[in-house]
Amino acid sequence: MLLDIVTVTKDDLEGVANTIRSTGGLRMTDGVRQVIIDSSGEGIREKVKELACTEINVDYVWQAPSGIAPAFNKGLSLSRAEWVWFLNGGDKVHREVEPDKILYLLSESRADAIIFEYQLMDSEKRIKHPPMWSMWPPINSWIPHPATLTRRNLYAQYGNFNESLEIAMDYEFWMRSFAKEAVVDMISIPLTEYDTSGISSTQTAKTSREAVRVIRMHIWTLIKIWLKNGLTMFTAWYFFSKRSKK
Repeated sequence: MLLDIVTVTKDDLEGVANTIRSTGGLRMTDGVRQVIIDSSGEGIREKVKELACTEINVDYVWQAPSGIAPAFNKGLSLSRAEWVWFLNGGDKVHREVEPDKILYLLSESRADAIIFEYQLMDSEKRIKHPPMWSMWPPINSWIPHPATLTRRNLYAQYGNFNESLEIAMDYEFWMRSFAKEAVVDMISIPLTEYDTSGISSTQTAKTSREAVRVIRMHIWTLIKIWLKNGLTMFTAWYFFSKRSKK
């Protein structure tokens, strides 16, 4: 199997219905499946399950409410695909995405992750990638999980999402895994229409507090990267200075 789309939802029938509809073109292809991790209460959960059961290549799992990170990890435990995409309920595949092209990229890429751009659903503003010089380390938390496809074995190498974090678990995972040997492709095409009514957009103070906590967790890694970058710059300057005098 090439791609599992993990969709986490809770008490939002309309949002998850929009997400499922948007993935239809991808799911018509062999090797693509969507896994719904639902924590809805009684009444809504039955409707979400019924909706999932009417769609092709959609699996439904109910999980007692325990947060986004445990739901992501549940999706990982159920995944059988080479690639995983965390597209939450309410978010949608961008209307201009051509499934064949996305699947071609996944089948041919040798990267560990592919980071696309995304578009805000309410304003239709396209959020572009930052300049290359500012991409790493991702201190400003620019990597969008709804527009990032990752190889499943990346989590086997570096661990699953940190369940002590309620919002910034993806930020912490990028810090942890991309500081290692992960290879990342950047594609400046919008993959996702992002629902801005989610917790990370509406609870900005809490999101920021967790981001500070993540930076503290990885402060020594960040310092080492800063020192290594400085050494690389000095080494390059010294090398080219010597060559210029020959």
